[in-house]
Amino acid sequence: MDGYIESVKSKYSLEKIKQILAQLKRTKVLAIGDTIIDEYHFTIPKGRATKDPILSVDYKSHEVYAGGILAVANHASGFVDKVTCVTAIGDRDDRKDFINESVKKNVALKYFIKKNSPTTTKKRYLDAVRNEKLFKVEFINEEPIDGETEKELMSFLGEELPKHDLVLVGDFGHGFITENIIRFLEGKTKFLAVNAQCNSANLGFNFVTQYSKPAYITMDITELQYAVADRFSPVHELMRKLQQKSNFNHFLVTMGRQGAGYFNNGQLTFSPAFVIRPVDTVGAGDAVFTVTSLFAHAGITELIPFIANCAGGIAVSYLGNKESVNADNLIQFVEKTYNGEATVMPSYPHKTD
Repeated sequence: MDGYIESVKSKYSLEKIKQILAQLKRTKVLAIGDTIIDEYHFTIPKGRATKDPILSVDYKSHEVYAGGILAVANHASGFVDKVTCVTAIGDRDDRKDFINESVKKNVALKYFIKKNSPTTTKKRYLDAVRNEKLFKVEFINEEPIDGETEKELMSFLGEELPKHDLVLVGDFGHGFITENIIRFLEGKTKFLAVNAQCNSANLGFNFVTQYSKPAYITMDITELQYAVADRFSPVHELMRKLQQKSNFNHFLVTMGRQGAGYFNNGQLTFSPAFVIRPVDTVGAGDAVFTVTSLFAHAGITELIPFIANCAGGIAVSYLGNKESVNADNLIQFVEKTYNGEATVMPSYPHKTD
């Protein structure tokens, strides 16, 4: 797929991409979704316990990262002057001090309190030698926010949405984005970008098809398969099925090592994955969603599949949401890709007709 990179490079020089990124800075962004605290606990596995059929490990250390919509807001903050982040935290174990310290300086936080709930926290336990995940423990209340909080949220959004050009909905399916909130956002937002995530907590209950008119959507291949109830068709058929089922006309599908597929008003484009040092895929979808949404809003649609794989390539080079994608490291990655320093993964034989 070197020809793909050369094709992009011939149309968009590094200097031209820098100019585009400079234009994005004026975009007024609001990000809304669940806060997720990601903890990575590093251990040394010792083997099977003698008295129980379980794995015994030695604890070594742990790191904590701001995930969920906080990660989205932090990514956006690296491209625009200011981001408004609207989110929910628990009425116990709120982790508010950590959250305040973890978001970038140009992110303005607006909290809503979810009753009878901790702030959603996901603890992953890893083999410290190989950074391989062993298991995960979640502290979460998956029920929707109560009616009173929902009304307060809609009142706040009614005042804030007209002030913002782009709204990023990170719908992690943990109860903050209710059906009423979806309808409200769809009726009041200038440009609505959506990433509706399927995960172990919401599996089967959080499809992108619950939205009716987003301007732009990102999803991974599994989320696309769920949305159209089809596990086996090739991706180009799945993408057309989604368009026929939902009338969505502008969306991106990420496929890990197989790159990304892009659907724009009936036209399909595929881009290979670019990887330099893959470490962890957690959070990569948030980075791809955020960065490509900025390009979608700006109308720079031809670059979206290329930029998606650049943002994804950066995000998989660190654990979870330990770092954020920003304009500087995106330019650095594009330059390495143009110079042939990124590993271009073998591509799937997609059809584009």
